Amino acid sequence: MSTDGAAVGAPRGPLAGIRGIVLTQAWAGSYATQLLGMLGADIVQLEVRKRLDSWRGSYDTPLIAALSSVPTATHAWNCNPLYNSVNLNKRNATLDLATPAGVDLFRRLLVHADVVAENFSPRVLGNLGIDYEAMRAVKPDVILCSLTAYGHDGPWANVPGIGGTIEPTSGQSALLGYRDGPPINSGQMYPDAVAGLTGFAAMVTALRHRQRTGEGQYIDLSMQEANLAVVGDAALEYELTGRQRARLGNRHLTFAPHGIYPCLAAGRDQRWIALAAESETQWAALCAAAAHPDWLADPRFADNAARKTNEDALDAALAAWTATEDRDALAARLGTAGMIAAPVLDTLEVASDAHFRARGVIVYVDHPEVGRRAQPGAPVHFSRTPAAVTRHAPVQGEHNLEVFSELLGMTPGEYEALAAEGVTGVGEP
Repeated sequence: MSTDGAAVGAPRGPLAGIRGIVLTQAWAGSYATQLLGMLGADIVQLEVRKRLDSWRGSYDTPLIAALSSVPTATHAWNCNPLYNSVNLNKRNATLDLATPAGVDLFRRLLVHADVVAENFSPRVLGNLGIDYEAMRAVKPDVILCSLTAYGHDGPWANVPGIGGTIEPTSGQSALLGYRDGPPINSGQMYPDAVAGLTGFAAMVTALRHRQRTGEGQYIDLSMQEANLAVVGDAALEYELTGRQRARLGNRHLTFAPHGIYPCLAAGRDQRWIALAAESETQWAALCAAAAHPDWLADPRFADNAARKTNEDALDAALAAWTATEDRDALAARLGTAGMIAAPVLDTLEVASDAHFRARGVIVYVDHPEVGRRAQPGAPVHFSRTPAAVTRHAPVQGEHNLEVFSELLGMTPGEYEALAAEGVTGVGEP
């Protein structure tokens, strides 16, 4: 495979030389370990043949319609865009940990691991006989990161959860919505991304700690707690005062204007722009750009305090102006003038955003089944140890023999025997 400006499969980045043997799936855990891979770590993702990663789908999942004319797209579970977006820079091997042979192979792989990550429910690793203490017996300085909904202790430890349930239990949903409406969810499983970033940061911190002390680390990461930190100011406000912050819609706690305003429609699609003014200088510049000097003379908008008091009237005036403007042209004009403005983009538009493209956030990756596709690349830039996408998301079992022979000295004959037993292998067992 190839990626724009990246050597094929070449490990590079600040974590080159680090290896992860990971059991993550879906979004949070897979994203956390993908970020390790983007920084140069060798990430070996272990999967079970008889229970696919939920973001691969199932063996019965049909191929998505957009790939029906792609001749190489033959296995739906290798073509799921969800899976392929959060498993870049990884190798994949299948291993059934429900079998004694599978657990034995995992322990042998563990010797070669710096990091293990998993997002099972809290009881699973212990039931398999490979909890943290069991791992330490094999690899004393191992770093284990467990990403669960509510952590491994406390009254909710064994309560299942996903991003959509974490939003309300972390307090985020209480802040999302309009002042006169109910709490709502973001609709994007936002907590998974937050937990993934938090898990990534925790593992990098643990690696730094091990570098300094020689000690491993057990990271018990609760998605709920990670997302509580995102709204920590509101939580602290409630803790100290007993007052729950009101839902603000798109408004800001302290300054105005701050909102989402309509623009000229494109076909049948309404378009919107995000605008804000944090200072009187920015407010004056906004009035000038809108050709509305009368707003500066209006006592309702005389200063920030007045604008907050009269925010409904302010938003109505701004919306009447922006509704006559082209979204992208207006955003560009205001941005060039140094103001706070951006187009509100849908999912497809985000991938084509000029700023993201210029920053290298979106890269093209060649995948053996789906072909050349745009994917989110490394979200950070390093001057001396560049991070990059160097591998497509692996197809199921793509690196089985490669990993087992490289790390365990397994012969092709030994591998084929294990595949025949269903311990490893490719495709539906």
